[in-house]
Amino acid sequence: MKRLLGRTVAVLITALAPASAVAQAFPVKPVRLVVAFAPGGATDTFSRVTAAEMSKSLGQQVLVENRPGAGTTIAAEFIAKSPPDGYALLFTDLSTHAITPSIYPKLAYHPLRDFVAVAPVSSSPLIMVAHPSVGVKSARELIALAKKHPGITCGNAGIGTVTHMASEKFRMRAGIDLTPVNYKGGATSTVSLLTGEIALIVTTIPAALEYVRTKRLIAIGLTAEKRSALLPDIPALGETVKGVEAAVIAGVLAPAATPRAVIERLNAEFARAVDSPKAREIFAVNAAEAMKASPEAMQRSLEQDVKTWAEVVKATGVKLQ
Repeated sequence: MKRLLGRTVAVLITALAPASAVAQAFPVKPVRLVVAFAPGGATDTFSRVTAAEMSKSLGQQVLVENRPGAGTTIAAEFIAKSPPDGYALLFTDLSTHAITPSIYPKLAYHPLRDFVAVAPVSSSPLIMVAHPSVGVKSARELIALAKKHPGITCGNAGIGTVTHMASEKFRMRAGIDLTPVNYKGGATSTVSLLTGEIALIVTTIPAALEYVRTKRLIAIGLTAEKRSALLPDIPALGETVKGVEAAVIAGVLAPAATPRAVIERLNAEFARAVDSPKAREIFAVNAAEAMKASPEAMQRSLEQDVKTWAEVVKATGVKLQ
């Protein structure tokens, strides 16, 4: 019996050895963090601070590479087709990643099957802002105006992005008619709003906050149920209209079949990075909260978000133009 038990233990140790060896060996070269957005935005900023922090503890450089375009699908396709070894990771807005399968019916990848969750990084609500000439200072006033004058223009960072779908969600819940204006990036939509070319935009907080503080733009509200402790003076759209929550959830995905030991190592490294004083400082400046979760919890959340946003896309009738 003792011999049998000894053999069993030996077999188990042998079976576990490859995974342990992978974890100990990884990484042996730099890790590429492929960002689905252009440089300068909130998601790009968060990728760079976490990459810098991870480079200190991982033993290898974590290099940021921007591959923006097509509602984040360019970067996502690149990672989906990359070797599943942990050396090429997708840093993206998980909300937009969950939206794209409902907007792009012929994606070259599956948002769930072709990826494995690595780690969430941060979460922050979006903000709806208006040009002063519109003459509204709250969600209630905007809704009243939109009912009198349907078709008020509302810009976003591109069709299928979370900024686009957040505005559609608000329009649907508020029972008003807004005309979406889809740009190729949040910076362009902000410029158009500042010049008065359009009436509203839904954008990231960093893209609009300074203009709100200098009164060049009017904050209508955050796409949240309640106010942010980081921005207590800005109302939440949820105070007026229920069910309008939407957030930029920065997170990391790897190609499917990436070894479990590598995923666990990366998850621990990202958790350590978002806990660093520098990362938390950057998050706070951008009204974002650090996030930590297991790969399993993140995967479940992503699966639920795919279903939730599919319902919103169907209800609003959003399609590629």
